[in-house]
Amino acid sequence: MNMKRSISLFLLLTVITNSFAQKLPVLKSNRLSLDIRDGDKLRKNRWNIDSKTKPDIFETTIDKKYKWVTFISDVDSIRFKVKAGKSYPFIVVLNEKDSAYTRIDGIKNIPGAQFNRRYVTSHDQKSFVEIPQVYELFNIISALTAYGRKDNGLIIKNTKYYEQVLQWFDAYKDEPVVKKTEQILAGNLMAFVPLKMDAYAFEMNGNGKITQSKVYDRINTGRVNTLKPFLAELQSFSDKSGFQRFYKENTSFYNDQIRIYKDSIGLQEMQKWLTYHFPSAKYNSFKVIFSPLAGNIQSAAWFENNGFKEAQAHVNFPYRNIEDEKDFSVAALKVKDGNIVFTELNHSFINPEGKKPSYQKSLAKAFSDLSVWNEKTKPAGQYYNNAYACFNEYMNWGLTSLRYLDYAPAAEQGKLIANIEKKQSEIRGFKKFGLFNQYLIKIYRNRAKGQTIADLYPLIVKWFEDNK
Repeated sequence: MNMKRSISLFLLLTVITNSFAQKLPVLKSNRLSLDIRDGDKLRKNRWNIDSKTKPDIFETTIDKKYKWVTFISDVDSIRFKVKAGKSYPFIVVLNEKDSAYTRIDGIKNIPGAQFNRRYVTSHDQKSFVEIPQVYELFNIISALTAYGRKDNGLIIKNTKYYEQVLQWFDAYKDEPVVKKTEQILAGNLMAFVPLKMDAYAFEMNGNGKITQSKVYDRINTGRVNTLKPFLAELQSFSDKSGFQRFYKENTSFYNDQIRIYKDSIGLQEMQKWLTYHFPSAKYNSFKVIFSPLAGNIQSAAWFENNGFKEAQAHVNFPYRNIEDEKDFSVAALKVKDGNIVFTELNHSFINPEGKKPSYQKSLAKAFSDLSVWNEKTKPAGQYYNNAYACFNEYMNWGLTSLRYLDYAPAAEQGKLIANIEKKQSEIRGFKKFGLFNQYLIKIYRNRAKGQTIADLYPLIVKWFEDNK
C-alpha cells in the first residue's frame, strides 16, 4: 500500500469514527465527578469521569418495565429511559476537550440468593463449613496459572495437597479456562475476587455436570455472576482432567480440614460475640467456605431473602507458620487461628453498622483525604481507596484486638495486639492503625456495663473526625 493510499484510508476511518461518535448523546462537564439520579435515588458525586476505560459502564437494576437514569454535571444533564437487557451509550466531554465513552446497562433485578421454605428450615440457626466441588475446581485452575505459580501469596504451596494438585493437573495448564483466569489475574487482581466467590453459585452433580445453584444466582456484590461466561471452559477442564475423581479421592483430607474449622477455631464463640456486640445485624445462618489452596485473598458476603439472613466468609485454611509456633502458647494460637474467618465474618456486622445514615456525613468528612490514613503504594492505598472501605478495615482489625482481650491468655494479649498493629501499619500501610487501635482498646475496657461495640460507634467515628 502506497503512502497516499494509507493516508486516505486513515482519514476515511477517522471520519467514520468521528461520525459515529457525533451521533451519540453528549454530556458536558467542567468537573471530574458527576451526580447520578438512579430512579428515585440521587447519588451525589457517584461517578468519576474516566476517558481511559472504553466504555465506562454504569449498571443499574430494573425492577419494573423501566427506570429513569440521569447523569448530572455542574453545567449539564442527560436522561435515559432504561430497560432491562438494553444499553445506552453516550459521551461525556470534560472541560471541552477530553471525551469519555460511557454506557448505562439495564440489568434485570435478580436476587443474589433466594431462600425457599425448605432451605430456611434446614439452615436456620445452623453453621456450615464447606469445600465445595466447583469452588475447589476454580481454585485448582487458579493454582495452575502463571500468576498463581508465583510467590505472591495467592496460592498456598508448602503442602502435600498442592504437590498432588500439580501432579494431577499440570498437564492441563494450557486449557482455555486457565488462560482466561490468568488474564484476569494479570490485569486486575480485584476482578479475580468475584470470580472465586461466584464459583460457589454452581454445583456439580454425580455425573460431573456443572449446574447453576438452585439457591444462588451469584455471590459477589455486583449484579451479574462473573464466572458464568467461563462455564463451558470450566466444564471442559473438569471433564478432561478427571477433576471429580480427584475430588473424591481427597474427600477424607477435605473432611479433616473442615473438622478443624468446626472444632478448633472457636467458630460458635465468635458468632455469638459478634451477634451480641452488633444486635441490629442478626443472622439466621453462617457459612465458612474455603479451599486448602487459597492464600491471602479472603472476602465476605451476606444475603437477606424471604425473611432469612445468611452470612458467608470466603477464606483460607489457618495453616500455622513456624514463627507463630515459637512465639505463642497453644492456647494463644487457637485464638489467633480464628483470625482468618473472624476478619471476614465481622464484615457482615461492621459494614452494615458503618452504613447507618447517622454516620455517613461524619465518615465522609473524616476520610475526605485518604492519604492521611493509607499509604498509597501499599495494600491499604491500593484496595481500600474509599471512605467506607478504609473505615471498615480499620474496624476489622481493631475488633480482632478486642477479641484477643476477651479470649486470649492475658499474659500474651499485649504481644498479640502488637503483632496486629505492626502488620497493619508497616506492612499493609494503614498509617494510623496503632493510634486508633489503642484508643479502641481504651474505650472498650472502660465501657459501661452492658454497652456493646455498636454503642461505642459515635465515639469511634468522632475519633476519626478528630484525627483526620
